[in-house]
Amino acid sequence: MTEIQENQPQEHFLKGMPQLRFQKVEDSLEFAKVGVHRWWWEFLRMSKDYWLVCQTSERHRPQTQDRQLARVYRAFGDIYSCTFDEWWVEHGSWVFRERERFPKVKELSRHPRDRASQRQLRDHIWVDIPLKLSRRTIQRHLGKILDIYEEQRLNNRLALSTSDFRLNPVQFRLHTLKKMHEVYSLHRELIDKPRALKSLKKEGQFEQRADLFRIGKLLRLSPSNEALRGDSTEIFKRQNRMRASVSRLLRRTELLIANVEQGVFPSFKRVAQSSERRFNARQLGLHAELEAQWWSLNLTCSLSEGKLEDARKIHYAEELRVRQPNVTEKRERVVKYT
Repeated sequence: MTEIQENQPQEHFLKGMPQLRFQKVEDSLEFAKVGVHRWWWEFLRMSKDYWLVCQTSERHRPQTQDRQLARVYRAFGDIYSCTFDEWWVEHGSWVFRERERFPKVKELSRHPRDRASQRQLRDHIWVDIPLKLSRRTIQRHLGKILDIYEEQRLNNRLALSTSDFRLNPVQFRLHTLKKMHEVYSLHRELIDKPRALKSLKKEGQFEQRADLFRIGKLLRLSPSNEALRGDSTEIFKRQNRMRASVSRLLRRTELLIANVEQGVFPSFKRVAQSSERRFNARQLGLHAELEAQWWSLNLTCSLSEGKLEDARKIHYAEELRVRQPNVTEKRERVVKYT
């Protein structure tokens, strides 16, 4: 915890929580560790570039030429050497807390001299309410006035946030974020990792035994396409539909990670490519030496505990074989649990 953080009050306000105001960091932790802030943290951990910055940087000297990535590192710090609970108490609540109190409807002074000294903000309006009118009439008149300014009013309360890292006011579901993270982490462990270690010529057996269909079946992404029995043509179609579902989630997750590297979450927009390189030649040299360490990390989330273990239990009943271009007959592939 920094000296600035120690001098700040424990009371804090957080958008995107079931409640807004918290007296202690430990109070907000109970909601944060199962909410969208947790997934912000988990998807940032999936960024290889962010991990490399963490491994090669000092706290106030991030080793990257990407200003936004450097900004994220200065705020979030090394998120690989601690649990989420530890990180939230040390950094998280300070990263996401609101910097300003939210505006309120309030009564202005009736004295002309005092009213003249009050500054009217551009995104505020003043109204004159005759107190002799009924509540119902006043509410009807206010409604008509607000209708005039409808375009200036915010449709999503998250847009009111003054946090340095505010939640992006888009439609999202925690279940969807969790499923996307599971798909990406299993793909990394069962497909990307064996391929990478094999290219690094590391000792061991790195034969790829997984595919997109297996991942989709394990995570029940499309139950109607799980069956591998019946007409071979229909089996082939079901497999392709399952693989398409997995591929779609992988592409969206890559967009999530690209945006979270810029301090934006959740967002599925394409990040504009900068004309400047993210790392210089010296930094790239250091990264090459860290490649094997990156693949040794377990980036699965404890909220999805058991998924990776279940995936490793699946095996193909057939022997592993190479593709034979001259064979056109579709053979049934049976997936079993050991």
